[in-house]
Amino acid sequence: MIFILTKLTIKVGSTVLDKYQLKAIKSKSQNLLVIAGAGSGKTLTIIGKIKYLLGKGIFPNEILCLTYTKAAATSLENKLKKENINLKVHTFHSLGYSLLKNKYDLNLTSDQTLNKIIDSKLSTIHLNDYFYKKITNKNQNYYKAKLKETLNRFITLFKTNNYKISDFQKFRKQNHQNHDYYEYSKHDNFLSLARTTLLNYQKHLTNHGEIDFSDMINLAIKIIAKTNNLNYKYIIIDEYQDTSLSKCELVQELIKKTKAKLMVVGDDWQSIYSFTGSNLSIFTNFKSYFPKSKRINLKNTYRNSQELLTMTSKFIQKNPYQLSKKLLSRKKNKYPIKILYYQDTLLELWPYILNQTQNSKVYVLGRNNKDQNQIPYLPKNMEYLTIHKSKGLEAEKVVVINLEDKYDSLPNKMVDHEFLEYVTSKTDDFPYAEERRLFYVALTRTQSDVYLLVKKDNPSPFITELIRTFPNRIKIIDPKNN
Repeated sequence: MIFILTKLTIKVGSTVLDKYQLKAIKSKSQNLLVIAGAGSGKTLTIIGKIKYLLGKGIFPNEILCLTYTKAAATSLENKLKKENINLKVHTFHSLGYSLLKNKYDLNLTSDQTLNKIIDSKLSTIHLNDYFYKKITNKNQNYYKAKLKETLNRFITLFKTNNYKISDFQKFRKQNHQNHDYYEYSKHDNFLSLARTTLLNYQKHLTNHGEIDFSDMINLAIKIIAKTNNLNYKYIIIDEYQDTSLSKCELVQELIKKTKAKLMVVGDDWQSIYSFTGSNLSIFTNFKSYFPKSKRINLKNTYRNSQELLTMTSKFIQKNPYQLSKKLLSRKKNKYPIKILYYQDTLLELWPYILNQTQNSKVYVLGRNNKDQNQIPYLPKNMEYLTIHKSKGLEAEKVVVINLEDKYDSLPNKMVDHEFLEYVTSKTDDFPYAEERRLFYVALTRTQSDVYLLVKKDNPSPFITELIRTFPNRIKIIDPKNN
């Protein structure tokens, strides 16, 4: 499909793209980082870029478009079809699998395979208190489940970041440098257990002709150099702030093989998946991974009011490790953030919330799945989502719950097990950095108002900070007087 383009405008549907979007679309940079804040039209920019390339004579099979979930890939494909563009959108894993299936006869292993290998390994060890106390100060009744969980996450993150068995030597050196004798012994015992469990897991996969999700990426990296039918001229990646080291290596190998130009789109302020292996520094230090690069900011946003943008921007940039940027909107809303206090349960506030939102599409957002149990009732116009699941979505109004000062609220005070330090990326040491980004995501899902429901005698530190920072910009509502 060839598109005729004017010199002045590019449209996606009936929307005329703005000057910042056009700058990204028409950029000839070898490697382009497009920073797209919440509601800035990143999807429109991606579609516009594809239309522009097709208009320049690039064929659809010469464009590789990547995103992170099946749902996101399907959504983007459907939006492209509305523009009469038939272009396959891959997830990283579907791309990896498509490369692998032409070389190997492999099947995806069960989600439970690793847990079974862990159980098998632990069954060969005399599981008494002495064994557990070698790697923790807790007894086996407390720690058995935690040990299994930690082993599973360690191995998953190890493979997600494409570490090699030889890296265990580096881990042991790190252990020796960072810990006293007691801690060193404890960590060394765990590393030995993790190494042998990982080897058993890999042996099982090899013997059964199976791969896991990490293998779809790591094995694909190895075979790209031997693949002769890759003809990509452009690689376009959505939600790039969620990239892991192995996914980055895959892109680097593709570019090395094809000499393709690269455009990545994302927002470091919305990076909330470090627990799955994403590494924010790949985004914030883009130039170090992809030289000859250029950065373009999409400054105009179309979802939030300027007042909300001003507050949320200041809130997120309390962390000096976040990239600085200015976001602009023509929408106005004097009090976009509304705080409502309750004494015991949300039932105290729910009639007021239902009244204020009855004619609107509403997302009710919580930190965890179990937070939904706090909600008295959800009418048809309201939907409960975790904040993680809400990323990329928007609603007319948003209600945020579970804003107490406790370990599993916002900010969530639970920390990764110390043994995971070897395989977890450390992009910054700002307190609750990812939880701050998560709260930012929650606040910016709204097209108008966001209602924060807060337990009066135990407010989240984030709520206290908002009120202290913006005393004249946040409306505190007492439903009894409204």
